[in-house]
Amino acid sequence: ALYRRIARILESARAGVARTVNTTQVIANWLIGREIVEEEQHGAKRAEYGGRLLEELARKLTQDFGVGYSVQGLRYMRQFYLEFPTLIRAHPIRHTLRGGLPLLANVTPAVEIRHTPCGESDAPLKDWKPGQLHPNLSWSLYRHLLRVDKPEARSFYEIEAIQNHWSASELERQINSLLFERLALSRDKKGLLRLARKGQEIQGPLDVFKDPLVLEFLKIPAAAKLVESD
Repeated sequence: ALYRRIARILESARAGVARTVNTTQVIANWLIGREIVEEEQHGAKRAEYGGRLLEELARKLTQDFGVGYSVQGLRYMRQFYLEFPTLIRAHPIRHTLRGGLPLLANVTPAVEIRHTPCGESDAPLKDWKPGQLHPNLSWSLYRHLLRVDKPEARSFYEIEAIQNHWSASELERQINSLLFERLALSRDKKGLLRLARKGQEIQGPLDVFKDPLVLEFLKIPAAAKLVESD
């Protein structure tokens, strides 16, 4: 019994660390997207010189922060901010002197999200709405959600990904299988959902660090012999 209690503490701590890494990466990328939009578009969907700006940004960011900040990656971040404008609450952009408060310290979720012990229902959906930050949605998941054009379909996949703990590959599979469209046409919606959830890949908390996008964000070099202890 003592071992089980201690094991649960450790499992909960690992899950919390994984969620923290994911949430921090998501917030950072949203803020980067906001900076780009405000700089090149002044809040409007106009980007006449956006290509040149992104190319220069990509070159400098890759040089200073490593891979993960290509032109295409920055476009994803810009799109992320535009498609999820209410993801978080943040203060207006202020360019402070070096040593000032980091931008991430001035960011809060749109709703309060509690981290519960591992094994219980994580971050309940009671006060959460699609389009708002959720710790169970990683940057890899958001990248796939950005491919969904219909707002109602995207909201559906957000909810399903959270409720069913879908990995990025599972979410991609469900989007590619047109699950939302098939449900909209199907009379047996419950049966189709049960079928769609078969083969669900439930990952452990430490598996978040195997995600190439997380490795890039943490500046951990990709290597064929990289092991979890490293």
